[in-house]
Amino acid sequence: MKKQVSLLHSSQTSSYVKFRHLKSLLNEENILIKKSRIIGNELSVRSIFFSTYYELFNGIENPFPKEIRQMTDRIIKQFSSQYIVTIPRTKEIKLAIFISVWFIRIKNKHFIQETYVDYVKNDFTKWLKKAINSDSSIDDEQIENEIGYFLMFCHFEIDNEQFVTKFMTFDLYQEAVKLTQKFISMFFDTFSYEIRDDFIEKELTNIHIKWLVYRFKNQSFIIKGKFNYFQETNPAIDKFIQDFFREIEKSTFFQSNSEKNKLYYDYLFLLVTQLPMEEIETPLNICIDFSHGNNYNSYIKMMLQSLQSMNLIFEAKISNNTKLFLSDCAMDKLNCEQLIWKKPPTSNDWKELGELLVQLKEAAFER
Repeated sequence: MKKQVSLLHSSQTSSYVKFRHLKSLLNEENILIKKSRIIGNELSVRSIFFSTYYELFNGIENPFPKEIRQMTDRIIKQFSSQYIVTIPRTKEIKLAIFISVWFIRIKNKHFIQETYVDYVKNDFTKWLKKAINSDSSIDDEQIENEIGYFLMFCHFEIDNEQFVTKFMTFDLYQEAVKLTQKFISMFFDTFSYEIRDDFIEKELTNIHIKWLVYRFKNQSFIIKGKFNYFQETNPAIDKFIQDFFREIEKSTFFQSNSEKNKLYYDYLFLLVTQLPMEEIETPLNICIDFSHGNNYNSYIKMMLQSLQSMNLIFEAKISNNTKLFLSDCAMDKLNCEQLIWKKPPTSNDWKELGELLVQLKEAAFER
């Protein structure tokens, strides 16, 4: 503590307050600090380190020693070559921080004890085994567990099924499957829409397995994000996810707000991109009818395509279902909202349209 007081340039009282706060945060993860050492389940300890370093340093710099950075670069290069994968820059940064924490823990003889996955042995895993052993002598079973731990992370983050052949943690896998089945069942009860897509079911299970294994909480905007935009544009999906959280809040899963924030986005992006929104969200009919002709109408429609998750239905003529009339000519006695653009729309015009669509969407959802 004396060293920390000096490094932080703070009073001893202030440092002890911070230290007690740190201990309470770690206690939530069943992690203790004893004699300046962090004690707890190795998986949880690594998750805390990775989450913290990734939140603080991604996109800024690699904070680890030169020899660790060099080893990380070699592992990523060998990995990409073996599996013939192109890793996006953002995921490469995440992978580099993960590998650095992983390798330092192994160097200091803090090992994973569980066998999480099975994987195919190949030139890369042989090379990786030698690389780990050359720096830290560990037995074969521990090396198998560590390589499996690394490839499991790659399975989730790089979305490639060639890394892992089978999940060995049966109880954990069963918990993930139960959560997925509950999610799908509740979705059907809410929308009378049955999710039969194997891809969606598999992705939901992956979301749950990944969370139950790693519990990475600090993920850039996920922690700080607000749901207002999605509550406005996808109110039915938003309400379902919030209801699902309330349904499982009595379980031991997803207790903290940061956990729910991360999962909220995982669920929402999967559902919005993979499901037909016309089956889920209340439709909003818009009649686009400008005097400039069909090409101009098509241009306005094309500009609105990015809002398709709102389930917009475009009409060439006004109907009983029309909720918004968008034109350069005002009409008398219309039973819908009108928005008149006499000139090509400016950024303020688009903003006004967006706000009006949100109001109409909320009114339709409430009905």
